[in-house]
Amino acid sequence: MPKLQWIWFSLLKINAARKAALLGMFPSVDAIYAASREEYRAKGITDEKALVELCEKSLASAERVLELCAKTGIKTVAIDELSYPDRLKNIDDPPSVLYYKGNLPVFDAEPAIAVVGSRSHTAYGRLAAERLAYEIAAGGGYVVSGMARGIDSAAHRGALKAGRPTAAVLGSGPDVVYPRENAGLYEEIISNGCVISEYPPRTQPLAFHFPERNRIVSGLSLAVLVVEAGRRSGALITANIAADQGRDVFAVPGNIDVPESEGTNDLIKAGAKLVSTGWDVLSEYAGLFPSLTESRKNGEKSPDCRMDLPKGFTDAQSKIILSIAKKPLHLDEIISICGLSASEALAELTVLEIEGAVTQLPGKRFAAGTSI
Repeated sequence: MPKLQWIWFSLLKINAARKAALLGMFPSVDAIYAASREEYRAKGITDEKALVELCEKSLASAERVLELCAKTGIKTVAIDELSYPDRLKNIDDPPSVLYYKGNLPVFDAEPAIAVVGSRSHTAYGRLAAERLAYEIAAGGGYVVSGMARGIDSAAHRGALKAGRPTAAVLGSGPDVVYPRENAGLYEEIISNGCVISEYPPRTQPLAFHFPERNRIVSGLSLAVLVVEAGRRSGALITANIAADQGRDVFAVPGNIDVPESEGTNDLIKAGAKLVSTGWDVLSEYAGLFPSLTESRKNGEKSPDCRMDLPKGFTDAQSKIILSIAKKPLHLDEIISICGLSASEALAELTVLEIEGAVTQLPGKRFAAGTSI
């Protein structure tokens, strides 16, 4: 019965902050469930929509959710259970129930680091995210991210390349893969870590879910590392939430000519700690977690983070993309590195720019675009 009541409570169309307040007003979820409209009013709850939700005592929906969890291998942990992370419980608006697939770690015993960034990214950002996540994981950290397209996906892949588990916090139910292209990554994460959501099974990825889930990404973690983000990126929401939660914020410096780096560069200006290696992050917590190591010092190598190039590019186009993957180059440098004539290079660069695979910068310099 208590588990049913927790599911009932989690399904209420009441925001997380108000649910947290309710849990502070009543001694238990049983008491919240059993209370009458008058008792809610006596506690200061006067919003009619909230009262309607609270006074709907049917457990039918909660029963269906638990049945669906049982059929699909989804586990649940309520906020009053010992396995619920204290780190997350202590934020202002913790989710009342977590739904998950895979193996939920003991987050409070893990040096968990959130590695996040924009969906719209450059090749530099993708390579940096994968390398830094690899180094954090290889050094003993536990990488948390959101499995979104772009930087989040690269972070998960970096942790998995290090042979370490990783946790993905979804903006959908734990059984709903989004984006669909991450179906393989989703399965790999479950096999080696876990996917987590505050939303019940079959919940579709609605736009407002993603900013909501960001508080969980940071809440499970000691710190947030923003790898690459423009000024309007959702990753900056995560950074702001992390700061409000008392978490450390780190950022990777980016090219000053690329819009995708404006947000991270602004974070550094505002006081975020600059990062160029995974140890830059882990070293901050070595006193709390003595097992943390600098992966390169112990002979670990960063992964070969060469891009998986989309199909359809010619050999010359592939050479150009790989040549500018890590940093922008002048046209003359591209010609020299790729062994192309000036006319060949310009022709291929024009095609790649149209495809969004290359961005032209001032001074005949070229950077990898956001479609890679």
